[in-house]
Amino acid sequence: MKLLIIAMMLTIGFRSSNAMADTILVRSDAWCPYVCDSEKDPGYMVEVVNKIFERAGHKVNFSMVNWARAVSETRRNKATAIVGANYNDAPDFIFPTKTLGHGQDFFFVKKDSTWTYKGYSSLAGKRIGVINGYAYGGDMDRIINENKEIFISISGEHPLEQILKMIESKRLDAFIENQTVLRTNLSNLGLSPDEYKPVSTQVANDAKLFIAFSPSNKKSETYAKIYTKGITEMRQNGELSRILSKYGLTDWDQQEQQEAAPAPTATATK
Repeated sequence: MKLLIIAMMLTIGFRSSNAMADTILVRSDAWCPYVCDSEKDPGYMVEVVNKIFERAGHKVNFSMVNWARAVSETRRNKATAIVGANYNDAPDFIFPTKTLGHGQDFFFVKKDSTWTYKGYSSLAGKRIGVINGYAYGGDMDRIINENKEIFISISGEHPLEQILKMIESKRLDAFIENQTVLRTNLSNLGLSPDEYKPVSTQVANDAKLFIAFSPSNKKSETYAKIYTKGITEMRQNGELSRILSKYGLTDWDQQEQQEAAPAPTATATK
C-alpha cells in the first residue's frame, strides 16, 4: 500500500513539474558567430540560452527569421524572446541585468575603396547597405530613416550575404556591420578578412547585446532573472569560456572592461 502511495505521489510530482515547464520560443536572423545557420555550431548565443533555460526545466525552440519579423512576433507575444538585441532595437522589451554579448558597428568598404565616412556630408551620392529592422544607435538611426535614397535596407534571414553580393556588383558603395559578424562571415565564405576595411569610428558607443523578452508576456521578468542567474553561473564555472572558445571568441565581459574608456562615436548629424 505504501509503495502504491509513493508511486502515485511520484507520478503526480512528475506531471506537475512537466506542467510548469515552458517552451521558450526564441527568434533571430543569421548573425554568426552569435546565431549561425548550422546544426553543429548554431552560434554561441544559441548554445548559452539553450543551456540556461533547459537547466531551469524549460524547453528552448529557436527559429531563424528576418530581424524585423523577429522583433514584431516577439512584441506581439508570438515568440518569447529575441537574441542579439540592444536597447535601441526594442526599448519596450524586458532586458536582463546581464548582457549576452558585445559588438561594435562600423562603416565598411572594399579594401581598394578611397571613401571614408566623415559625417553626413560625406554620404552624398553614396548607397549604403543596412539591415531592415536593425537599430544602429545614436543619431545614426535618425539619419538612416531620413535618407532612404542613401541607406538601402536589406531584408531576409541572411541579409549580410546579400549586402556583400551587392557590394561586389557595385550596387552598394559601403555598409554598416558588426565587426565580429563580418569577420566570421567572410571566413565562412572563404574570403580574407582583409577584403573589407572599416572607414569610420564606432557607429555608437553602446555595444551591449542582450536576450530581450516580450513585453506582452507576463513571465518575461521571471525569464530575465533565470537568464541573469544562469549566465553568472556559466561565467563562474568556466562553461561560458569553453563555449566561446569554439567560435574563436573570449568573454565579452573582459572586452567591456578593456574598453571602459568610451571610444568616440561616428559623427552622424547634419
